[in-house]
Amino acid sequence: MPSSDIVLYGSIFSRTFTARWMLAELDLPYRIEVVDLRQGRHKEADFLKINPMGKVPAMTDHGVVITETAAICLYLADRYGYGSLAPKIEEPERGAYCRWLVFSTAVLEPATLTKDFADPDEGKRVGWGSYETTMSVAEQALTPGPYLLGGRFTAADVAFGAVLSVAMFNKRVPERPAFRAYNKRISERPAYQRAAEETWPPAELAKLS
Repeated sequence: MPSSDIVLYGSIFSRTFTARWMLAELDLPYRIEVVDLRQGRHKEADFLKINPMGKVPAMTDHGVVITETAAICLYLADRYGYGSLAPKIEEPERGAYCRWLVFSTAVLEPATLTKDFADPDEGKRVGWGSYETTMSVAEQALTPGPYLLGGRFTAADVAFGAVLSVAMFNKRVPERPAFRAYNKRISERPAYQRAAEETWPPAELAKLS
């Protein structure tokens, strides 16, 4: 498959990490179109034609546009990793797989990002529930281990793991043993490390120190 068939629109220091990690797990060639957030390129007209939300990552595959990190993971796994990184429709694990993949950005991420100003009763009014409940449910999901579906690593771990890993780095989740062990396990994967280096280049990080 030519590298131009898949085009990833992304920026360093962004959620592009999740898409890069997913592509690396599948060992898929792709072309990167830099949409530098620091220069405001995500709000330029050309990119807004790809994603009117003006957010990265976004991706095209043979001209098909996919946005939202969870959707990118789901799409790539179903198209290029069906039966391996994505349980098949008839497999019993498919339900849990879909649950945790969506949970990553629909519940886990908003809960961690709003923890500092969330009303204690907010869980009654928002779609992702309360911070404490989210942390408890996430901990329960990871406690059996080693991955969300037990011994099977899937795209759900990419979506969920990317959010958890960044939240742990930013100290937005508690230092619970299940979180630490899971984060260590996923961060040792070559695809994770490759995506991390591409998203947070050492040379750029050095400029911030």
